[in-house]
This record gives sequence, C-alpha cells and structure tokens, in this order.
Amino acid sequence: MTTTARIGRDLTNRPTEPRILPLALDDMTQAQRALAGIGASTVIRTLVHRDDLVTAMGPLGQALLFSERTSPRDRELAILRVALRTGAAYEWANHTLGALGAGVSEAEIRAVNDPEASWPEADAALLRTVDELCADDCVSDGTWAALRATRDDAEIIEFCLLVGYYRMMAGFLNSAGIQPEPGRPAFGEVPAAAPGTRPAPAAKGAGGTPARTWDLAFHHPSGDQDLTLVMEVRDGRITGSAANRSNGITTTVTDGTADGPRFSYTSVMTEPVRLEISCNGTVDGDSIAGDITVQGTGPFPFDGTRTHGHQPAGGRDGRK
Repeated sequence: MTTTARIGRDLTNRPTEPRILPLALDDMTQAQRALAGIGASTVIRTLVHRDDLVTAMGPLGQALLFSERTSPRDRELAILRVALRTGAAYEWANHTLGALGAGVSEAEIRAVNDPEASWPEADAALLRTVDELCADDCVSDGTWAALRATRDDAEIIEFCLLVGYYRMMAGFLNSAGIQPEPGRPAFGEVPAAAPGTRPAPAAKGAGGTPARTWDLAFHHPSGDQDLTLVMEVRDGRITGSAANRSNGITTTVTDGTADGPRFSYTSVMTEPVRLEISCNGTVDGDSIAGDITVQGTGPFPFDGTRTHGHQPAGGRDGRK
C-alpha cells in the first residue's frame, strides 16, 4: 500500500495528557482570564503558573503575531510549517484557523504538509527558511539569497525571530502535554473554511438604521462568540461599544460612520493586548449581518438581531 509522504512529525511519543495542570479560570486574575479568552486558553492557563514569564514573553509574542511588516499570510504559513516540523499539535490546531482568516486556502494548508508541493518562489523561500532553521539552526546561502530577492533585511530579521519564537513555544507545548481545545483541527488536518454554525437571519428587505442595541453571533472556525453591540447615530457618525460576552472584553467605537442601513466602525482593544478591530455591516429591519476583522486576521462573518431593552440617546433612528 502506497503512503503519501508528509512533513508533519510522528506524534506517537508525545504526551496525551497534561503534565502541568492548567489553572481554573476562577483562580486567575481578570486580565489573565481576558487573555485566555482571546483564543489560546489552555496555554495561558498553564503558563500563568509563572506569571512573571507570561509578562516578559507577552510583548515579543504580540510584536511578532501582530506585526504589519510581515504579512498575516506569510506569518501563518511559517507557523504552520514550524508546527509540522516540531510536531506541535497545539500550534497546528490554532494556527490553521488563523491561516484561514489570513487568506490561506484549504489547498495551501494541505500543501504546507506536502514535501512535493509546488509554491511560488517567494513562498518556497519562506518555507525553506523554516525547514533549515528547524533542521540546522541556520539558513543556507541559497535560501538567504532567495529571501533577499523579495524581502528587505528588517523583514528577514523579523521572520527568523518569528520562527524561533514558535519553535520555543512548540518545545514547551509538547513537553508540558498541552492538548488542543475541543473542536480544533487534529494535527495535519484542515478545518472547514466556512465558519460558524448559526444560520443568518432571513432578509426582510426593510432597511433601517444601525442605532440601538444588538445581540450578535460572531462566527469563527474556533466557535461562535456572543457579542453585545450598542450603536448611537448622529449626523452619520457612530459612537458606542462592543462587548464580547465570552471573555468579558469591551471595546469603544472610535471611528464609525453610517449611511442608511450600511455602517462601519473601528475600535481598539487595549487589554490584555492591543488589537485593532474593524466591523462592516448592513441592517435589515431588526436583523443585522456583516463581517468583523481582528488585526492580523481576515474577516469573519457575524449576524444578529436588534434588542428592545436599550434605547440610545437620539431615538431609534439616531436623530434627536
């Protein structure tokens, strides 16, 4: 029987249970719970046994993960290749979702695990860099020249540090026996591209205004998140807030506009990490739908309904 070659390492000898028990959420600070709620819950709940190291590591991880110098697509392709080369099932489980959000296709995610896959030269150089750093801790002359053909020195420095950071994390994740959260893709598997499980509300063709309070479901491959969005509209400008009921994080709308039923806004989350969030949507009577983009990822859809328990100043249509 012919077996298709794969890059991913054999996980036979990996721990199948945690060697360090994660802290219960009730035993964590509010900031720690908020950080865990962003996505890597089990990792944070384990690392907070050394809270001082979480504090020290955090700025570097954030700088690499949310940098605007390396494209989200390049970053996620590199992390997936690191996960395969190091046998880090947790990194693979989380970053396949991040890769989809960054515009990596399902076919490309499969190709990351295929040693015979054909890539454009810029992508091939990036993946060879990961392979050589994981195998020999040094990028070869030929691969370095290929990197410099499409990237400047600052980008190459960042890319090498990115690979090193996720190799370091892989060693900890594997050794501590940290298991992927339920529902995440298994090692080497590809998640479905269509996020979310809830159907969008039926369109009524009613149009309307975004003013008032909305119950939203933000559909992400890792699972739906429930949000409460409050918007007030005056002279085409939106103010308000968005609260993630899953992790207790609330952000303030800082730059919002409304044009009839269509609206857009940005907000900035400052704690526990700094992230810019943008939202675009359309109102249809008491239904709402659109997409939300968290800095460093692509857009994912949301939908929801208007509630009747809160009336923003200015009335239902946002006018005085």
